[in-house]
Amino acid sequence: MPIEFTKHPILKPPSDEEIVLLGEADPKLLEELHRAHEGRIQAAEEDPLRYGFELSGWERMRQALTNYDEVITFGGNRSGKTTGCAKMVMEAVTQNQDGHVVCFSQNADTSVKVQQAAIWEMMPKEFKRKTKSIEGYINFSMQNGFTGSSFIFPDTRTRVDFKTYTQFSNNQTILEGFEFGFRGASNLNIGAWLDEYLGDAALVNTLRFRLATRNSKMLLGFTPIDGYTPFVSEYLKGAETLQTRKAELLDREVPVVQYSPERDAGVVYLHSDENPFGGYDRIAKDLRNESEDKIMVRAYGLPTKSMTSLLPNFSPEINVISGEPNKYGITFPDCKVLTWYQVVDPAFARNYVALWAGVSEEGEVFIRREWPDRATYGEWALFGDPKWRYGPAAKKLGYDVESYVELFKEIEEELGIEVMERIGDSRFFAKENENNVDLFTKFYDFGMSFLPSDGQTEQIGCTALDEWFNYNPNYEIDAANRPLCYVHEDCGNLIDSIVNYNSQGKSDEALKDFFDILRYLRMSNGGYGPDYFASHDMQTTTQGKGGY
Repeated sequence: MPIEFTKHPILKPPSDEEIVLLGEADPKLLEELHRAHEGRIQAAEEDPLRYGFELSGWERMRQALTNYDEVITFGGNRSGKTTGCAKMVMEAVTQNQDGHVVCFSQNADTSVKVQQAAIWEMMPKEFKRKTKSIEGYINFSMQNGFTGSSFIFPDTRTRVDFKTYTQFSNNQTILEGFEFGFRGASNLNIGAWLDEYLGDAALVNTLRFRLATRNSKMLLGFTPIDGYTPFVSEYLKGAETLQTRKAELLDREVPVVQYSPERDAGVVYLHSDENPFGGYDRIAKDLRNESEDKIMVRAYGLPTKSMTSLLPNFSPEINVISGEPNKYGITFPDCKVLTWYQVVDPAFARNYVALWAGVSEEGEVFIRREWPDRATYGEWALFGDPKWRYGPAAKKLGYDVESYVELFKEIEEELGIEVMERIGDSRFFAKENENNVDLFTKFYDFGMSFLPSDGQTEQIGCTALDEWFNYNPNYEIDAANRPLCYVHEDCGNLIDSIVNYNSQGKSDEALKDFFDILRYLRMSNGGYGPDYFASHDMQTTTQGKGGY
């Protein structure tokens, strides 16, 4: 009977010709080669923790866990993210003594079917049976997971608990009194693994205190298929790329390791083509004619948008520009060739917010400046527990109308622009003081004339804004296929608002102010949006365009 070598994505057996030649020349050597090949595959299947094949992306995770206290891992489809996390947790459990590790999943069902199953797959072969002793307890079933959602590994007396985000939301004291991780660990000192974390900062902040005593690490996993959450965006904000890798489907380099200064954490990306067991050829075939954004997410785990944004087509990579051309060759035009608008939204307890936008002859809108700007005043909104809250930029400076007029004039002089039309929030500007004087009148008295914003609903305004950011993602961005609205990179608070605002009432009220002034700009001119005027002579040359 001829010898057959089991096909394997990593181990390469000899060819049929080589088998024939070797069988004739040295049959015993062929048998040994076959035994070694088959034994290696069997060992990897039976005991993947000790003998499993390593994926190249896992080494990046290990290195990041060495360098940082927190590591968040993003993965493309079938990239091996969950398996890699489970393997590193079990390495910590089996190699360090007297530890306590907590693993979180979305709910009881995903905990059993995904997270606990992944940990069980990495259980050493000799413990894949019911184990009960003074120093250990392991009992697992595919139907119910680990008995009591917990096990104690006998050789190291380490406890592993499985909990859910729902449990923590219902009772945030469930972690009180615990210390997670290992004292004096010689290897990976992982104290917590959060799989597919969709929550806010509350759980992570609580765990930080529980990990500090034993100086242990936190490993987070996230799949950005539906976009990223406000919490995840904190890791991505200002991330510095440390290592890149060629993305075959995009024909360019993309990040695989980043440093998050906002969280002092490591960010690791696992690519689908790095997992030879994951069926990459089929994934690549399915993605070949898809948009770049979809390829970035599905094949390379690169988040491209917020999962909660009301303007899902807005992309910082495309819509955020500067004086230098971006990858699509789009740059901020000369301010002198644009028709300029200002929009202001006042408040009693906070600073006013404002933006300045120019319209080109082609009907494109370029937002150049915001106030208060992030570089000078900090964030307007901060993501907190459990909602967005006002940041330092919102803290009232005590400006009166005259002070705002002087401020606006200074900004416009600095930009070298002349504003043709100013728009103010219709409801607030119309409120009268004790002398029956409204803001329209007050600003007019100091030489600035404001028109009321459009009074249509937020839903209508959001639908109209979609037209500004609309383009066909299945084709290259060029003069005929590109969005209509762009934001200068200096407008950090406006960008944050566009990305994260989801109209959830009090939960993200702090984001609403900057989103509102963008909406007021879009709904100006009876809902058609701001116009371009040649030489500001009130002769309309274009009414703008929408879509692609």
